[in-house]
Amino acid sequence: MVGVELKGAFRGETRRSLRSGFGVYQYSNPYFRYEGTWHEGKKHGFGKLIFADGSYYQGEFAHNEIMGQGTRYFAATRNTYTGHFYYGSEMDGHGRLRMGNDDCYEGDFKSNHFEGEGSYLSHNKQLYTGNWHNNRRHGYGEQSYVDGSRYSGDWVADKRHGFGKLTDIQEGFVIYAGSWKNDLMYGEGTYSIGETYAYRNGMIVNNYPVGWPFQLCVNENQTSTIVLTEEPTIITVDIINSLENASRVEADCGRLIRLRCGQKTDQPTSDSLPTPFGYHVNLVPRTLRSSPSEEQPEIASNDQTDISERKHVQDSMLTASDTGRAQFVGIDVDTFTIKLASSTAAPVSPASTQTTSSKSTRRKAEKPIMPSFVFIIDDITDPVPFNKSLDTVYLPVNFSITHLAE
Repeated sequence: MVGVELKGAFRGETRRSLRSGFGVYQYSNPYFRYEGTWHEGKKHGFGKLIFADGSYYQGEFAHNEIMGQGTRYFAATRNTYTGHFYYGSEMDGHGRLRMGNDDCYEGDFKSNHFEGEGSYLSHNKQLYTGNWHNNRRHGYGEQSYVDGSRYSGDWVADKRHGFGKLTDIQEGFVIYAGSWKNDLMYGEGTYSIGETYAYRNGMIVNNYPVGWPFQLCVNENQTSTIVLTEEPTIITVDIINSLENASRVEADCGRLIRLRCGQKTDQPTSDSLPTPFGYHVNLVPRTLRSSPSEEQPEIASNDQTDISERKHVQDSMLTASDTGRAQFVGIDVDTFTIKLASSTAAPVSPASTQTTSSKSTRRKAEKPIMPSFVFIIDDITDPVPFNKSLDTVYLPVNFSITHLAE
């Protein structure tokens, strides 16, 4: 029986009728073929086990078993493992598995699973280095992402869970540091974006702050319509949550808030801005405050009267929030270059004109008509925190013009 087997299936060295030394063995099942060293009739030493589908193992054998260092190629998946094996074809110990999709894991294995410490580099260059359990990221680890961010912290069953820090590597700032649950920001933490905005030490649930979405709100101590005079005033805007108590979000810091002045118009153009109230507004430019030596005399017109002849430089006021509050300081009637249409009185005789040439009489003959104005207050933080800008607030405004009618 032994002699028939040797003659028909084995070609190689023998000793005492046992395969010993180098030899090639074709199994009775034609799917398998072995080329390598033998000892006392068993595969032992270095050899190559070849499978009919193109797969193979090449490496160390011990007492007829795959055991020790070797390389295993899987034709069906095009995966290649190089490392330590234990009893059969189990990947066990330290090794490197390069997959057919060009992903690569290098680290500890246990019973064909990632187990212990290891690094996984995906085909799109996302890298995880840390602890594994049963083929999943588990324990402490660091994961880099294709968008340039990196997470460093706790993992449970392949998800960010526990305490962790998400960092923008390219810009060099921490996006979020705090608690995570099921791969989402969950619990107390600090969220930052860009160079200025931060949601500091606040509560977050499923990637969004508690009470989200936030809202812009004119401070409750101010009326719904503001009246501007020559005396500077402060417009306070609070960032409030959407909970029942609608309280100020003190954790919200560095949000960029813009204030512009718009004049209602019945003849909108492509430059006019729509409002949610059914009308359009034209933006009113701001003015550059001149030094006393640069001030020009006031110029009156039969058709229009300018509150100021100062140079237009922009149409916006900007301020940043701190502890959920933003303030626009020093706003008065001259902050924006308001143009007031005038209503001319009935014609007077030439004789009457000659006797009424004083400045006060001319102003009484042309009484300014106050048009409708509105302050537009919006959130222009960029990048946009939590993927949504806060809704715009429209604040009606009146301008005191008593100094024009004196």
